[in-house]
Amino acid sequence: MFSALKSRGIHTPWHLRVLYLSTFLLRTAFGALLLLIASYVPYETDYEALLNVAIIAVPYPLAEMLTANYFGLLSDRTGRKVIIVAGTSVAAVVVTLYTLSNNVWYLAAMHGIHGIGAAATVAPAIAMIADHADKCDRGRQMGWFDYSTFLGYIIGAVVGGFMIDFTGPIAGFVMVAVLLGSSAVMLQLLVRKEKPVVKASNMEGFQALKKVFKIKEIRLMFPIWLIIATLLGLAITYLPRIMLSEDMSGTTIGIMFGAAGVALGLLQPFWGKVSDIVGRIPVMAYGVFSIFGIVLMVLFFSDYAFVMTDDGIEFKLLGMIPLGILGLGAGAFVPAALAMMADSSDEECYGATMGLYSFALGFGAFIAEALGLGIILASGDDRAPVWLLYLAAALIFLAVIMMIRFFLVSVIAKKLASRRNVSK
Repeated sequence: MFSALKSRGIHTPWHLRVLYLSTFLLRTAFGALLLLIASYVPYETDYEALLNVAIIAVPYPLAEMLTANYFGLLSDRTGRKVIIVAGTSVAAVVVTLYTLSNNVWYLAAMHGIHGIGAAATVAPAIAMIADHADKCDRGRQMGWFDYSTFLGYIIGAVVGGFMIDFTGPIAGFVMVAVLLGSSAVMLQLLVRKEKPVVKASNMEGFQALKKVFKIKEIRLMFPIWLIIATLLGLAITYLPRIMLSEDMSGTTIGIMFGAAGVALGLLQPFWGKVSDIVGRIPVMAYGVFSIFGIVLMVLFFSDYAFVMTDDGIEFKLLGMIPLGILGLGAGAFVPAALAMMADSSDEECYGATMGLYSFALGFGAFIAEALGLGIILASGDDRAPVWLLYLAAALIFLAVIMMIRFFLVSVIAKKLASRRNVSK
């Protein structure tokens, strides 16, 4: 297996190396913001703090969801780099504006504009990978993109935790804005040449989406992706605030997010390359089942892995070992799914197809934060975190059912196709 991975497609184009580094800086900034906003928002009780975080969080994925496909289409027509640079620059300006007020509704409005900037960076970036990566190496390249994303979240969470304890949120926002500006400058200066953009497609947004959804693999995969994006949204939106309410220090929270992120993202290029060799769907299924195992462990067997004490959190080796093993597989779904989308799409629709990825992230996060807001309002007290965990369990169980169906449909389709070939 490893010799096959090493011998097949080891070249990464220069443009993509710069893109991955820029993506890492972009996501580092975002990872830091998750913790900074959680500490910046005003509150009198832990319940009010969680509610305010939910109100601030919802506009971001809503804006990203509504604009993602537009920016993907626009990048098909005007080029990838100019859209990514513009989106990153908008994000840098908005983060600077966070410092002006910690009013909940002001932060919610700024966060919505920030979501538009995010939408402008994701779809064109993945489309650029599809442009430059060879098909036999596409899974690995998507894995590097996803790894740079999660590594940014990891480092960002650690940095954000230290910022809470040592600089405060306002100084942290300024540093994050500088990081975003550096990412935009790096892209502008170092990515000098792009592959010519295919301008054959003159479809509008809904026409392009309709064409993308005619692809059976994407149509079956998309609901699963929505669920995984929803779970991610639940985790990154509400966990920092819940941990702060448990009197954990920002540094401790950052390190915990970092450890989880390492487990999630460390092997993503590997899983992407495995999908190049053994196929996309088996690797996607492995990722879904790994996430399912993590949620079950946390929901029903958390006492074997960790316990909360007056001094903080105490980890237990017996439960952390299987939790860590499952975490290594949890990063398998995304690179394989991204590569499958590029495999299934026409070249002139890469931007629109990858806009679907950003749409899924935005829509999933919007569902997570809207459902979370509803659960918090319905609970009216400190039971909200437990109900959020039950929501996560129900969602991943549904994803497992969908993944089994996807796998069976693909197997049946292959058998029917082989029989037709034999009969001919």
